[in-house]
Amino acid sequence: MLPQEIERRLKTFQSKLIEKDIDGAFIFSTLNIFYFTALFIKGVLFVGKREITLYVKRPTQWLKKKSLLPLSSLDSLRKLYEIIEERRLKRIGIDFKAFTYEEGRKLFDGFSGYEIVNIDEVIWDLRTKKSVYEIKCMKRASQRLTKALKRSLEFIKPGMSELEASSIIEKYLREFGHPGYTRSQNRFELSFGYFISGRDGLYPIPFTTGEGGKGVFGFPGGASFKKLKKNEPILMDFSGFYGGYYVDQTRMASFGKCKSATPFFRASLEVLKTLERETKPGIPAEEVYFLAEAVVEKWGFQAYFMHHGEKIRFIGHGVGLEIDEPPVLAEKNKTPLEENMVIALEPKFHIPELGVIGLEDTFVVTKEGLKRLTTYPRRWIYLAEP
Repeated sequence: MLPQEIERRLKTFQSKLIEKDIDGAFIFSTLNIFYFTALFIKGVLFVGKREITLYVKRPTQWLKKKSLLPLSSLDSLRKLYEIIEERRLKRIGIDFKAFTYEEGRKLFDGFSGYEIVNIDEVIWDLRTKKSVYEIKCMKRASQRLTKALKRSLEFIKPGMSELEASSIIEKYLREFGHPGYTRSQNRFELSFGYFISGRDGLYPIPFTTGEGGKGVFGFPGGASFKKLKKNEPILMDFSGFYGGYYVDQTRMASFGKCKSATPFFRASLEVLKTLERETKPGIPAEEVYFLAEAVVEKWGFQAYFMHHGEKIRFIGHGVGLEIDEPPVLAEKNKTPLEENMVIALEPKFHIPELGVIGLEDTFVVTKEGLKRLTTYPRRWIYLAEP
């Protein structure tokens, strides 16, 4: 990560603390610390109005060569209390989502007598609006995802299991730098993505998502031992990764024709194109969902739209260091979209006799509207047969 990018993020954060009259903030979340420092550590980042220090439990020696910030060792929580006393802090910001209940209770017991402020929303406000650097990373992530699909699809054949076919795509994604794990702020457990065929995509899982899949016992969702068949829809929902950042993309494929899927595929494409054209900065998140519903109603497919086991009234989500960041583009979320937010839109139809049909792309919100970051062509993919 560029030093000037880190400096920009920290200065912006400091200005937010001053604006909210917060004397200093302790950041505990590993991913939030990475966002501000480009380092993964076990420790705490302290950001004051004029001072920034990284308090580290481990690894310390290695960090001395890598860190752009002053370092100090963190032997115990007592060190944090000393910082508060020495700097005479009164209003203290903490990212609450970094803790379990028990961890938070233990920490806050030592902070009695001080005013504690939840800064989760302050940090999200920074993270949801992407910089030029972050957009470049996401474009690279998309390029790698496109490259992996183009390399792998010719090797996928009828009779393979979903797991075997998925592993071919995963092989190339891994070779191009994907870590093999897709981070989720909602504790959604996910590897590279989902490769699902036929009606197995209808199998519900306990997460808000566009599709399901049987997965394997003890890990629901995604590819299973089901064999791939001719004339059956295949849904490929995979993440691309570069520099810590993800993009989210879904494409459809089959061996031979799958005519019954055609109208649903066209409807999904029309939803995407409509949202791409109509979504602008300032539009409430829920309004994007309502725009999608209006297109679906025109096709008469309301009964199938985003019906993962039961109706889920959302059309997409933010993307960045995690695959499912705010804002959620769902009914009752009136958060206005802002320029430089990055969102994934995933209009999908759940047809009982067919499976899940749909598309997904990742976009950046610009002054003019949405600009697509994911690059693989949106056409239906016809896989070669032996």
